[in-house]
Amino acid sequence: MRTLLACLLCVSAAGCTDLQSSDLKTAGMSTTMSVTGDGTGQTTVTAQWNVDDNSTDFVDLSSGDTAIAKVAGLSQTMSESNALGDISYQTTFTGEDQGGTVYTIALMRTTDVSAPSSTVTMPSPFTITTPTSSSTFSRASGDIVVVYSSAGSPGDSMSWSVSGICVSGSASGVASGDTGTFTIARGSLLPPGGGGPGGTCQATLTMTRAQYGTVDPSYGSGGSIIAQHVRSVEFNSTP
Repeated sequence: MRTLLACLLCVSAAGCTDLQSSDLKTAGMSTTMSVTGDGTGQTTVTAQWNVDDNSTDFVDLSSGDTAIAKVAGLSQTMSESNALGDISYQTTFTGEDQGGTVYTIALMRTTDVSAPSSTVTMPSPFTITTPTSSSTFSRASGDIVVVYSSAGSPGDSMSWSVSGICVSGSASGVASGDTGTFTIARGSLLPPGGGGPGGTCQATLTMTRAQYGTVDPSYGSGGSIIAQHVRSVEFNSTP
């Protein structure tokens, strides 16, 4: 989501600024890092560096500077992705998505201080059992009881959002307590613009269980690192 927002900002501002890491001190950078499990057993590790805390000034790693992701004794160099000047680094692992799995993302440098120890722990995986693709709910008169397995662990947070052409983009919330079930109350899902009954469409419920980690202190402008499991299911939404 942050990458999409950054791309939109780049377009609206007629482009992003990319600076070579060789021209920057580690203390002059911030970072945004994530580890995402999708339910297939694969995790995607993504890291992005910015100049200070400016979200449209991206750092392009120069020769001698390397992004490395580590888990369970495995170590992989992360590859660069450049979308309209929005630079990030990414790699994937298979079979390392269980709760309690610790990931480390390192920025190793030859020209300045390295930042080797940004760490985060995967939250517990889960499966959405209700609703299903055959479920139908009225936005005006039907509560949506969401059931998933399993409940979260201490430090986990569960958030949700619903999207669709007949649903307002602001439909989102937090599953209090992350207990394995919550209810999206009738009237919570509104049509785009918030007026009128809207139509019927196939809506998508997306749920994210997340846990935040600790960013290496060498980044003078700070940042964030998050591990998350993301799941989604479609259902029929009617007025």
